[in-house]
Amino acid sequence: MNTAMPVAQPGRWKRIGFVVAAVLFTLFGFVVLEGAIEAMAPWIPVSNMPDSHSWLAASHGTLLAFLFGGSLIAMLRRPFEKPMLLHFYAVGHLIFLATFAITAPKLALEKAFVFVMFFLVLSVLYSFYHNRALAVRLESSAGYSRPLVWLTVVAAVILLPVAIHACIQQFSETGEYFRWGEHGAMLLALIYAGFLTASQRPGSLALGVIVSMTYAYLGAAALAVPEHPGSWGIAGGLASLVYSLVYAVVLLYSKRAR
Repeated sequence: MNTAMPVAQPGRWKRIGFVVAAVLFTLFGFVVLEGAIEAMAPWIPVSNMPDSHSWLAASHGTLLAFLFGGSLIAMLRRPFEKPMLLHFYAVGHLIFLATFAITAPKLALEKAFVFVMFFLVLSVLYSFYHNRALAVRLESSAGYSRPLVWLTVVAAVILLPVAIHACIQQFSETGEYFRWGEHGAMLLALIYAGFLTASQRPGSLALGVIVSMTYAYLGAAALAVPEHPGSWGIAGGLASLVYSLVYAVVLLYSKRAR
């Protein structure tokens, strides 16, 4: 006799509510928080921002438009089958907030509303998410992609010192800016996204595409402003573009090999 309990299916209101919230929060990050605008800073001047901040503005755009916005866009179709994407979205925000609090404590106290705002955003998304526990504590991976793990390790070895340097640089900032610390947080989130992609859980292909696109964008931005503070320069920009291509090929190979 089969005594298995039927699996509860998400209600239609949850699907609609989550998609609507994801669209609104994506637009909020793109427009209100200027993620899309600052992502264009290496090529198009942004008002009320020094030209020398173009690379750091690109980092802001990377975090909001590519990593966070990209994750929400990827969940617009069949969101409840990709809990890893919501997990990354949440952890990425926690990385940002933790870096903010540690590297710019005085500014973080003055901007306490940022913490409230992000926790409200996460609360709304999780309230609509079906079986939200899977997006908090991920299920065990059926097997990691070794090539993707090694690619992520290579990136981590190179980028972790850059992230640490950016966080140290933030300590010396006297103005009301969190540019350097945000750059460090973005790199940490990008590295974490790489390790999640290598786990090959549901949603890993979408997250891997986001990771590859992010490296391609950062490479192009570095080539556009090679002399700006923090920029990876010509060599770093070319290396990032090559890495993006290699990562995409390995990602597709790992997907087909499963």
